[in-house]
Amino acid sequence: MSRGASPNRGCDRVPNEALAEALFALSEAEPPGDRRLALLRAGYAAFDTAGGARPAALADAPDWLRPLIEQLAACRGADAVAAAVGRLAGGRPLRPRATRSGFLARSAIAEILRRGPSELHPRRLRGACHWHTHDSDGKAALAAMARACAEKGHAWSLVSDHSRGLEVASGLDREGLRLQRGRIARWNRERGDEHRVFQGLEVEVLADGTLDVPHGERLEVSCVLAAVHSHFDPDRDQTDRLLRAVATPGVHVLAHPRGRHFHHRQGLRARWEKVFAACADHGVAVEINGFPRRQDLDADLARVAVAAGCDLMLGSAGCDLMLGSDAHAVPHLEFDAYAAAIAMAAEVPRQRVLNVRHADEFEAWLNDR
Repeated sequence: MSRGASPNRGCDRVPNEALAEALFALSEAEPPGDRRLALLRAGYAAFDTAGGARPAALADAPDWLRPLIEQLAACRGADAVAAAVGRLAGGRPLRPRATRSGFLARSAIAEILRRGPSELHPRRLRGACHWHTHDSDGKAALAAMARACAEKGHAWSLVSDHSRGLEVASGLDREGLRLQRGRIARWNRERGDEHRVFQGLEVEVLADGTLDVPHGERLEVSCVLAAVHSHFDPDRDQTDRLLRAVATPGVHVLAHPRGRHFHHRQGLRARWEKVFAACADHGVAVEINGFPRRQDLDADLARVAVAAGCDLMLGSAGCDLMLGSDAHAVPHLEFDAYAAAIAMAAEVPRQRVLNVRHADEFEAWLNDR
């Protein structure tokens, strides 16, 4: 397959992203109800499959929707499917939502991994970063998540449950962190030679750029990830808020910097070159969050970060980069593949990625912040 070819294989003419976007756009032309939900479900099925979009979209589609999917899938390319959507919507042009811009379908991720440099392939990552347990909003115990990381071949990992500031996630207070530290110590005593676990904490960046966890408590965890989960305000430039957060002593990583969410939220508006330059100055890594509905940073903004001397939760001189799965359950650990593919697409140098380091090297990086 040539480099310019569609990532889809087989007889499908329409790229997965294009068919998914067509179904999403048509859902928005429908009033709330069963028809809109059916179109949305088919769109997500096309977007989230590693195989052909057409069979995925058809799998659970109601009878009335199946001919429409067949019609769209028979189009010759993305431009043709966009024109078909316009006709189906009564001639009214439907613009792609900004909240879906820059996201890669699962099939595109698979193709990037297939063609990309092996040095950044998920199998080559020593560390599995940014995962959650049922100590906050995760679905599994710490030992289960650590065991799954070890079984994937990782030598070390970084648990990053939420701080108490994110109330919907039942975040950890100081006592909760102490108890979790005991479980981590027990794991490392018993299985640390096979797989070492580091304690991180995903802390809240408040509206004014301060953090929800006091400095003394932040010092008790190995790695502090600062993240925005509220007060997005798309009309406000939030550069100063982020600059204050990354300048805060004890912060190691700026996690999912934009805070965007597929189909729902475009994320923060900021002067990213200035934010990433500040990360480099303060030795703060920048995360490429691989959770499929986040993909934050995307490849375009990751290139900006690299050009600013910034690493994406990966790691090296200047600004380090960390690849995070943001896993909330054992199956989610595979989402580091999305982060790796984005790093490949952005041509991030391997030496800039923290996840490729040995556990002792990662620990030295943490202690040097």
